[in-house]
Amino acid sequence: MCQFVNDSPSVTRGLREGNGTFLTINGESLAEVEPIKRRRFVPTAEAQAVFATAPAVGWDEVRADLDTMINDELRDPFEGTGL
Repeated sequence: MCQFVNDSPSVTRGLREGNGTFLTINGESLAEVEPIKRRRFVPTAEAQAVFATAPAVGWDEVRADLDTMINDELRDPFEGTGL
């Protein structure tokens, strides 16, 4: 247990090293602080399991949606500007 105000450098150093701590105020427990555990990668089997249940993509439908939304005709961007 520690007083965070009095010992914050020690607390943050401990968190960086992967150690948790309890914070107190006037000797009364206030909180338990644990470092964030971040993964650097997702295991292959886990990623494959996620995508195995994903719905199939209907590429014809995607293409039709794109054709509806996007006008791909070429035009002069300076037309009508006097340049």
